[in-house]
Amino acid sequence: MCLPRANLPNSAGPWADVGRWRTLQGMRIALLGIQGAGKTTVFNAIAESPVEVVAGMPQTETHVQVVKMHDPRLEACRDLFQPKKYTPAGLEVWDAPGLPPGTTEVDRERRAKVLTGLREADAYVLVLRDFRSDQYPYERPEPDARADLARLADEMMTADFLIAEKRASKLRDSVLKKTKTAAEDALELAVLERCLERFEAGQGIGDLELDPQNERRIRGFQFFGRKPMMVLVNGPGEPAAGLTDGLSVVMQTVTAMDAQIDAELNAMDPADRGEFMEEFGIEAPAADRFVRDVYVAAGLRSFFTVGEDEVRAWTIEAGDSAVIAAGKIHTDLARGFVRAEVFPHDALLAAGGMRELRARGEIRLEPKDYIVLDGDVVHIRSAV
Repeated sequence: MCLPRANLPNSAGPWADVGRWRTLQGMRIALLGIQGAGKTTVFNAIAESPVEVVAGMPQTETHVQVVKMHDPRLEACRDLFQPKKYTPAGLEVWDAPGLPPGTTEVDRERRAKVLTGLREADAYVLVLRDFRSDQYPYERPEPDARADLARLADEMMTADFLIAEKRASKLRDSVLKKTKTAAEDALELAVLERCLERFEAGQGIGDLELDPQNERRIRGFQFFGRKPMMVLVNGPGEPAAGLTDGLSVVMQTVTAMDAQIDAELNAMDPADRGEFMEEFGIEAPAADRFVRDVYVAAGLRSFFTVGEDEVRAWTIEAGDSAVIAAGKIHTDLARGFVRAEVFPHDALLAAGGMRELRARGEIRLEPKDYIVLDGDVVHIRSAV
């Protein structure tokens, strides 16, 4: 599925209904970059249905597509069970318009609009230009990935600062006037003041240590700086050393992609791709590399449910418990959680089936606080 933003219904505000179009459970990943960075070329390198790109023209709409995860472990389980339905994990990727680099009021408003629309993404891939092109009117012909990254980081931190300062101002009035909510407002204000101190010092809040209660108090603000971020350098070379040093936003991973080459590969007939990949030294399709890198950056894990009806992958965060995994499948399973039947996928494959696995005694019963591991097969026993 690929949906231009202009065709999405009920658009009360920028990207207001994008979340309704999630066709697979998974994280929402936003591609973010300055105009001309090649975001849509990156999108076309990983998308099942590439979109048309007019060379040299700024992007005006947001493209949305689910990029499915190629997982040999899950595919082996599919081959074992031959299920009626097969559902791999997926990342919902948003390709929004690039941030205009100018300094006019119109440019600032457009940047603010794009960033507002991307706040509800779960993680960000910052696309940086590392190539030359005469097809786009760049401010500077020579690429400068470091300068572009610093600008993106500052734009996000400024956007976070404005939201925090606006809310803090309201909370100060509430505390001063001793309203009914003053006590709780004072606690929220205290954590926002800590964030504002960081912003005013030119520092990000990605590494700001907060206890669970304070984390919940600011979660609704959807601060960019509290979410996973990955840098993707778009060009034929490798990322420069120290690219992310000294930034105001924490970056979890830095990777590279020659998106033009990968987009051409993605558009080819699958039967013709092998020779092309060998010629250019490409180890795997761009979609596989992209999903793998995002999983690393965002600290994601996959667990599986298997059977003749469906073999399916589910996405959780590292450290998530069995009851959280149950809730991913269905909220009723979490509410009535009794035990989780757990076993590694490779034990299932080695046994050759569920009956043989049970005979070997390799299925464990785990409580709700069991930490689910990547590649676990999890079946939930529930009282609901």
